[in-house]
Amino acid sequence: MREILEKIAQRVSDDIKALPDSFDLGRDLGPGADGTPTCVIDKVAEDVILGCVKELDLPYNVLSEEAGFIDRAGDMTLVVDPIDGTHNAVLGIPFYSVSLALGKGSMKDVRAGLIRNLVSGEVFFAEKGRGAFRNRKRIKVREFDPARSTFLVYMGMYSHPDTMKVARGSTKTRSLGCASLEMCMVAEGRVDAYYMNCEVHEKSIRVVDIAASALVLREAGGEIVDLGGKYLDMPFDLRSRSNFLAMGDACVKEVVL
Repeated sequence: MREILEKIAQRVSDDIKALPDSFDLGRDLGPGADGTPTCVIDKVAEDVILGCVKELDLPYNVLSEEAGFIDRAGDMTLVVDPIDGTHNAVLGIPFYSVSLALGKGSMKDVRAGLIRNLVSGEVFFAEKGRGAFRNRKRIKVREFDPARSTFLVYMGMYSHPDTMKVARGSTKTRSLGCASLEMCMVAEGRVDAYYMNCEVHEKSIRVVDIAASALVLREAGGEIVDLGGKYLDMPFDLRSRSNFLAMGDACVKEVVL
């Protein structure tokens, strides 16, 4: 599984880097299957992925942010966010990724997940029951220390008023704009948690954003829960949305929730 996901992510990276400087990455192509705007860079990356699936004759269905569900009569589904952190990419902020997960029907049964930072080239990978890795080196979450805590927090225009209470609960807070990579930062012990609480349900997280990084986090010893504190599972359905807390140490849940 790893080799296939790496090959697809590498192809996306190569094609994005080959785009000319004059290319308008942010041109709006209208709403995608999930109802959110599709930019040119999203479409370019998705076309590469769908091309790879066809070229390699992979026996998988595809669920993608832009194209929606593509039934290929497979037992498993490739869950794709072609570009996570699109706005970062358009602005030239070097923090965006391609996210690929392979599973049957929901986040809890994802068997393999890979996230590639399309600027630095860092690759995060996990296979269920076999641990999590960054560039093939095993990673794990860190122990929570309130005196040196760092939280990543969604602080966009749709953030719930409670968000600032959470932000003030850590010594350092950042909002970086790419959920998959932010969750990987929790997984490798750089930060303690990533918190998203949108007061508009339609703006909450989708399974395509975090299917891969949730597995990476869990295999690194962390956990992701809904804001009621329950284990977060999401079906492979673009209509499903959720707020959540991703954490390295279970103690964080008591502090935040």
